[in-house]
Amino acid sequence: MTLSNIREVALQAGVSPATVSRVVNGMDGFSEDTRLRVEQAIADLNYQPDQFARGLRSPHAQLIGVLAPKVSDAFAFEILEGVEASARDHGYAVMLGRTGLGSTFSQQYLRTMRAYRAAGIVLISAVITDELRRTLGTTRPVISVAISDGSGTPSIAIDDRQAGFDGIQHLLRLGHRHIGVVAGDPRSVHVARPRLLGSEEALAKAGLEAATVHGDFFYASGADAVAQLLARDPHVTAIFAHSDEMAVAVIHELQRRGFRVPEDISVLGFDNTATALKVHPQLSTVGQPLREMGTVAVAKLLRSRNLASRVMTHRIIQRASTAPPRNT
Repeated sequence: MTLSNIREVALQAGVSPATVSRVVNGMDGFSEDTRLRVEQAIADLNYQPDQFARGLRSPHAQLIGVLAPKVSDAFAFEILEGVEASARDHGYAVMLGRTGLGSTFSQQYLRTMRAYRAAGIVLISAVITDELRRTLGTTRPVISVAISDGSGTPSIAIDDRQAGFDGIQHLLRLGHRHIGVVAGDPRSVHVARPRLLGSEEALAKAGLEAATVHGDFFYASGADAVAQLLARDPHVTAIFAHSDEMAVAVIHELQRRGFRVPEDISVLGFDNTATALKVHPQLSTVGQPLREMGTVAVAKLLRSRNLASRVMTHRIIQRASTAPPRNT
C-alpha cells in the first residue's frame, strides 16, 4: 500500500501516519485507546500494509503461515513439527499464530500473514470460514489440518466418525460391556460430534448404551468427567476419552480415587500425542498421524493449483492402559 493509504488510516483514526506504522509493526508508544482506533480504521478501510513493498522482504515470499486456535499444546506441536519439517525441506520459513479463531488477534495474525505474502496458510483444527477468506483474500491457498467440515473445503483429516466407532470396537473386543465415553465439546460439530456418533453407533450395534459426558478436550474436563461417569454407571469397566489430554486426566482421577488402571477400569484416549507416553500406565489411544498430516498440508499448499482434501488413516495403538475386564 502507498503512503496515501497510511494517511487515510491516520486521518480516520485521528492519529499521525507514524503512529499507524507503529501499531502495524507491533511497537510501543501509544495508548490502548489509540491502538483500538487504528485497528478499527484498518479494518474499515481494508488496509493491507505491504511489507515487501517497503523492502522488508524479497518479492517472492518463502513463508508458510500457521494459525493454531485454542487446542492442546501437545496436539498442536505434533502437527507443527510436520509443517516445519516440510517447509524447511522446501526452503520456506513458518510464521505461527497461537490464538482463538475469530478473535481480534486472529485477524491481526491473518493480516500480517497476508502483508508478508505468505505462500499459504495452514489452520490447525479450524474450519475455513467466510470471514477468514475475506481477511486473507482469494489468492492465498488455505488448508485445515485435523478437521473437516464435510463441505469439500481443503482439509487433511481422519474420518473422525469411523475412528470413534473403532475405539469402541477395541474395547468391545477386549470384552468390555460397561463403557463410559468422555466426548469433546458439543459445540465442536466437525470433530466432537462425529467421534461421539461413531462411538454410539458401535455401542448400538453391540446392543449397548454408553454412559456419556461431555468435556472440552482439555485436562480439567477429563478429571471432572470421572465422577459423573461413575454416578451414571458404577459398574463401568472402560472409559473412552476423545482426546489424550482428557484420557490422562481420567487415569489420574481414577488412581486418586483408588482404582487401578487397567485392572479395575481400562482407559482409551484419542490422538496419540506425546502425552500418551508420559502417564503410567502408558495410554492406549486412537492414533492420528498428526506429524504426517502437517507434512502433507504443506506439500499440498505448495502445489495449490489442485488443492484437494485427503482423508488420512487412523489406527488403534494398544498400550498398557486397556485390558480385558477382570470378570471375563
